[in-house]
Amino acid sequence: MTEQRSAGDAVPARLTPCVSPSREMVTAKIISGLPPYGPMATAFPREWGRLGREGTVVEFRAEAGTWVGNFQPGLGGLCHAGHHPDNRHALVISAGDLWVVDPIERTAERLLPAIQAAFEVEDPEGWIYSRQGLALARLGPAGLMWHTRRLSWDGFDQLTISGTEVTGLAWSPLDDQWHPFRVDIRTGTSEGGSFGHDPSEKWEKLVQ
Repeated sequence: MTEQRSAGDAVPARLTPCVSPSREMVTAKIISGLPPYGPMATAFPREWGRLGREGTVVEFRAEAGTWVGNFQPGLGGLCHAGHHPDNRHALVISAGDLWVVDPIERTAERLLPAIQAAFEVEDPEGWIYSRQGLALARLGPAGLMWHTRRLSWDGFDQLTISGTEVTGLAWSPLDDQWHPFRVDIRTGTSEGGSFGHDPSEKWEKLVQ
């Protein structure tokens, strides 16, 4: 039977193990706030934390020790901490901003903004992200696999993964209608939607 999942199945924040380059088990977990004592949290980006601001606070635990990251919030969206499909890094989403974290080196790189929903997928293992209901992107073990063109003017509805496709509806304010679209989850190629093709946006990155 073909697996089907809808937007209601987006993955919540949770504690998830990953394996570091040294084969050390690491867990990442969102905690309620900055630690009141002990070492200061590491801020990402570093300059953002100089004024003592609090964002999405994540605790990383490993055999080598425990440390806390303080991630600048995005403009709004999902908050999540979990494993990267490469089993070396961790992933943190801070109010929509997606960070790739090296839990051993204690460094992080911001990869994508405006993540509003996340769906765990397989073959290869990874995630499909909805970017503010405007476009979709897929992360795999080697990093960002693909990114669609802009599919919607303002939001998605009935977003569903079925077999090798993501299907859904994209809103258009031009005619006050929902327009169907589909995306091949293997390559990122897409059909339909409400926005049309605008190469000047340079959002689209496909698997060749």
